[in-house]
Amino acid sequence: MDDQTSIYRVEVSGWDRDERFFVERAALEWRDGGQKRVLIHRNVRNGAMLFIRLLENSSPSSSFPVAYRVREVCDRDGGTAYEVTLRQIWPSPDGQCTGPTAMLDAARSRRLGLN
Repeated sequence: MDDQTSIYRVEVSGWDRDERFFVERAALEWRDGGQKRVLIHRNVRNGAMLFIRLLENSSPSSSFPVAYRVREVCDRDGGTAYEVTLRQIWPSPDGQCTGPTAMLDAARSRRLGLN
């Protein structure tokens, strides 16, 4: 079977490695099997959350951002561009907590006097 790839125009937003919020237009590469990648000009951290909004809809109000987690960041063009591999974040069913969160972990550390 041929490996099929689709390309979509998207808007990427989130926080870069320096914790500055950014919004950037890019192309989303979507391969068979669900692998998704974007090439952006802001360096982001592994594990960071990015929001991707499809730009190809006829009405901008009908498009809404979808949350993704950064799986991997590869430097391209000597640090002027970054290829980012993404994994979609799915809400937990019925609002159940699936485990400790960074916020909860940070609160626990403060309570223990580690911060």
